[in-house]
Amino acid sequence: MLVSGKGFTLNRRLIIILTLILLSQSLWAQRKDQKTEDPNYLIDPETGKLSMVIRIWGEVQAPGVTMVPSDADLISLLSYVGGPTGRARLSKIRIIRFNVQPGEDRVVYANIEAFIETGDDSYMPVIYPNDTIIVNGTIWKVVNDILPYISITISLMQFFLLTKRA
Repeated sequence: MLVSGKGFTLNRRLIIILTLILLSQSLWAQRKDQKTEDPNYLIDPETGKLSMVIRIWGEVQAPGVTMVPSDADLISLLSYVGGPTGRARLSKIRIIRFNVQPGEDRVVYANIEAFIETGDDSYMPVIYPNDTIIVNGTIWKVVNDILPYISITISLMQFFLLTKRA
């Protein structure tokens, strides 16, 4: 190392320049790695495991967007959101693919009831990142949703008939 004032300043500038070059190279390498990694899979900050984001709608306990392990199947996924409600139609669960794989349809159906009865994996499609899973309700859900309106209509008709008689 140089002892003189001018040499010390030159040496210090050289160290600063080399440090900046090294930092810029590491930042460039990080950006390059981020561009080549698969954005569909993430490292879950809570567990540190490889995870994927999925969306689940309909007759489940906690619908919405959730992060699940990358190897989760449909049964596990339903368990992560609290399971299906009592009015869920498990014989025809619709899965809409965001990233369609070659040779697959954009919309895939799963039959959990048949899987539970037979144990046959062919009823359980693979879940991919960004899939949207829709669990529709049974006909009893529709009846249950309409029943209050039918009850109000009957009550209004009875009131109308009673006032007309009086």
